[in-house]
Parts: sequence; structure tokens; C-alpha cells
Amino acid sequence: MTEDAYVAVAQVPVVLGDVAHNLAAMSGWMEEAAAKGAKLLVFPECYLSGYMFETRDDASASAIERAGPELEQVRLLCKEHAMEVVVGFLERVGSKLHNSAAVVGPHGVTGIHRKRHMPFLGADRFVDEPEGVDVSVFETAVGKVGVAICYEIRFPEVSRTLALSGADFIALPTNWPVQSVLLADYFTRVRAAENFVFFLVANRADSEGDADFLGKSQIIDPLGNVMINAGTDEGIVLAVADVGRARNKTIAFKAGEFELSPWRDRRPATYRLV
Repeated sequence: MTEDAYVAVAQVPVVLGDVAHNLAAMSGWMEEAAAKGAKLLVFPECYLSGYMFETRDDASASAIERAGPELEQVRLLCKEHAMEVVVGFLERVGSKLHNSAAVVGPHGVTGIHRKRHMPFLGADRFVDEPEGVDVSVFETAVGKVGVAICYEIRFPEVSRTLALSGADFIALPTNWPVQSVLLADYFTRVRAAENFVFFLVANRADSEGDADFLGKSQIIDPLGNVMINAGTDEGIVLAVADVGRARNKTIAFKAGEFELSPWRDRRPATYRLV
């Protein structure tokens, strides 16, 4: 792991229900990211499958399995381009259907996050809530990466749990429609700043079904500053992240006189979360 991490997000279109097409396009996007020096690349929510399905059967038809050939192809692409990715897809686990995002590298799948908080929209109307309470923080070449998906940014406990579990970065694959501008403009910066982590947000700027996606894929630093924002442009955006900043949970405005340590100053015994 290096202290200067080259990280990128992909604001790219998706063809609903066409896993083969989306996987083929992924190769080109990874090549572009590699040319820019990226070592970690985040794709949007449900990138491989698409999102705006009208029935569970249609969504299930585009679902893939962890051990299937699709994620093996992603692994081979990671090996070819010497990078790791976070990629969203609909996942089939026995009779269950999940909205998932996998962390994949040259050696295979490092881990999978399955979305727990579902809005009433698109495929999330049909997916199942995952079992277990494992925290989705995974070791990568750039540092520890926590994963949440889209709507989960509305729940501060999700990002806080990832940060308390050691995440340097939170990868957030999304399918934010134009109605979600508040999340893109404000929630991203607040979640990054309150947890002293980098936020890597990968959204779409195309349309699918009756949804127009917002764009505004972005990388936010641990102080809540926008390092880069894709606007509505298609493509790859990259930033160089100083991982050490995510591990320094203090702000010293004037050393010895005006310092803030929100991490140290937490009082968990006084909080009521249920």
C-alpha cells in the first residue's frame, strides 16, 4: 500500500439487461483509467446488470453469481490493467436476489457488499435483504475500502460503521436520478467530513426506463472538499488521495490552542441508535 493513492470513478452508461455488453464496455473504461494511473476504479450501482427493471423475473434474468464467468472476466481485466475495481451488479444467491457490489482485483473477488437499505425504485423493489451483519470493509492495494450502495448514504450509521472499522475510503456506487441532487451536493461532503474518509461516488448521467440519472460522480477528501466532480460528462475522473489524511482524525486550526478531535471526543455510551 502507498500513501498516495490514485483512485478513480467511472461515470458511464449501462444497457439494461445486457450483461455481456456492459462487461465488454468495462474493458475500455478500465483501459482509460489505467492510462490515467488509476489503481482503484469504482463503477456505478448495478453496472453489469442495469437497474430499472419492472419485474423480479426480469431482474433475476440479468443477475450473476459470485463464482460465475462474469466476475472471472472482471478479474482478468484487473490483472491486465494492474488495478482493482468496485463494480455493482444484481447477484443471485440460491433463490435470493441481491443488489451487490464486489471488490475485485487481479487475484479474484476480495469481498462483496449487499445493499441493506432499499428505496422503492427500480430493481430495489424486488431484491432481498441480505442475511448477516458483516461490515463491508476490504483490504486493497490503496488502503482499506468500505462499500455502501446509493441510498445507504442517507443512513449516517452506515458510513460511521465503515469508518470505525478502519475504512480509508468509502466507495459508493449509485444510480441517483435527477431528484437526488441533495445527496450529490451535500450528503457526500458531510459523510466524508464527519468520518474523515475519502468518498468515491460513481453515478450515471444517462437514462434508463423512465429514470434520468444525475451524474455528479465525484471524489471527496476527508475534510469534505470536492477534489473532482464529473458533472454530466461521460468518462473516468481521477484524483490522488493522501491516505494519511484519512487516518488523521483531528483538525488543528492552531496547534495547542484550537484543535478539534471529533473521533476522540465521541461519547458512544450516551448515544441511542435503536
